[in-house]
Amino acid sequence: MTRKESPLEVAVKGGMAGLVGTAVLTVVMKNAPAIMQQLGMAQPQQAKPQSKGAEPTEKLAEKVATGVFDEPLDQDTKKAAGQAIHWGYGVAWGVLYGIVQSSIRLPHLLHGTIFGLLVGRVASTLVPAMGLTPPPTDQPASKNAMQLVFHLIYGWVV
Repeated sequence: MTRKESPLEVAVKGGMAGLVGTAVLTVVMKNAPAIMQQLGMAQPQQAKPQSKGAEPTEKLAEKVATGVFDEPLDQDTKKAAGQAIHWGYGVAWGVLYGIVQSSIRLPHLLHGTIFGLLVGRVASTLVPAMGLTPPPTDQPASKNAMQLVFHLIYGWVV
């Protein structure tokens, strides 16, 4: 007889899977331009440039710091807070994945695909709604396709 895992166990396993998924996604995103160049593909360009060097997570950290604490962040703190948001967000999605997967038990590839599409959909709606990135309609199709691939990779790894 197989022992049923507790909600805490599946949440912790999911969080660990989210951490691994975020690590893989981070490496893939960092190396995507070089990989695309090796494959002879042009790297997607931003339709409307974002503020220089500001990642969406750093923009969110700055918005929270100035909006809640009425304090701007220095560049090092903004970068560190952005990384904390990036990793925390990935772990939180992993916790959700662990809890849902333990309940519905879809085949992993199917569930990972659905999960990656869900995470991508949230990223393409919520993140622009917060003013952290331009909406997908203002981005080149190639950039949207690359973002979709990134989220699918995350879903499959988790």
